[in-house]
Amino acid sequence: MDSSRLDRRDFLRAATAASLGVGAFPAVLRAQPRTIKIAMVEPLTGPMADVGQDSRLGAQLAIEAVNAAGGIKSLGSARLELLVADSQTKVDAARAEAERLINGGAQLLTGGFHSAHVATLTPLAQQRRIPYVIDISAADQPTANIAKSVREGQQKVQYVYRIFPGTATFGRNAVRFMTEVFKEAGVSPKRIVVLYSNDLFGKTQTESFLNAQKVANPGFEVVETIPYPENAADLSTEVSRAKAAKPDIIAPVTRPATAILLLEELAKQRVEVMGVISPGAPGLYETRQIQQLKELIEYVMDATVYANYRKPETQKVAAEYAKRSGGRNFDASGSYSYDAIQVIADVL
Repeated sequence: MDSSRLDRRDFLRAATAASLGVGAFPAVLRAQPRTIKIAMVEPLTGPMADVGQDSRLGAQLAIEAVNAAGGIKSLGSARLELLVADSQTKVDAARAEAERLINGGAQLLTGGFHSAHVATLTPLAQQRRIPYVIDISAADQPTANIAKSVREGQQKVQYVYRIFPGTATFGRNAVRFMTEVFKEAGVSPKRIVVLYSNDLFGKTQTESFLNAQKVANPGFEVVETIPYPENAADLSTEVSRAKAAKPDIIAPVTRPATAILLLEELAKQRVEVMGVISPGAPGLYETRQIQQLKELIEYVMDATVYANYRKPETQKVAAEYAKRSGGRNFDASGSYSYDAIQVIADVL
């Protein structure tokens, strides 16, 4: 099993076994309820409120789409209901709120966004036997650890799955994309400085990029890695250190709030580089960052995931999303949460 992605057959096998009375899928689903309650824990307030609200709206639009199409026909046309709680961008609050929703009747779980929050929700889902579809979270450990414990027989059933690519995938792709971009542009940068948010996501994303760079030996070297606090209020020292390393490329792994601080500080200190290219970070494509940074984010590149706007269905959902959100972009935060609900409905 690929621990970084949802394996539909394994999920179906667990659900089917439970419906036959030989598993531990929530009993209320076996009774074919009129309403299936899905818990979603998101950072609706705090420094990551924008992404949490985007994810909530994406999931709600998917809930409405499933219900409008007749609900879950295999369960007597049961309707989906989204129960949303605010993690306040705090790890302890994320787990407490998830428990509250589960105690209140939630039968499935999604959301989390923040890798450290997801890491505390995964053991809870396993313990409570609540299927958890992780919509957005790059750190590999949460799903990898559970998949390993199931393979080794320490746990019988895997309740936690993800639909989002993990950090190992981001690392390999980032090196490949950079190599291709440099070749296409006819340039040969040699020195890269990585600045990263010193949390679970930032550390694992950076480690994966460094490992991929060593394996590929692409012709550029990471000469400095500079961590900074997740909720940093000032990055002048870190940017000064990066400038002193004389980089050709700045590679940030940043959260939304610190993305603004970082790019403004790079401009303030007049750090002259060939480019700013992230190995993968949500802080560089969010609507608020684009609106606030304006010309400072022009030509900044990011190895990331995005909704496929070539699909008519995506265009339709994106238009409704923009209408309800006051013009925000239907990017990864909304689209992956939308897909998570669609995957849950498909599995059911």
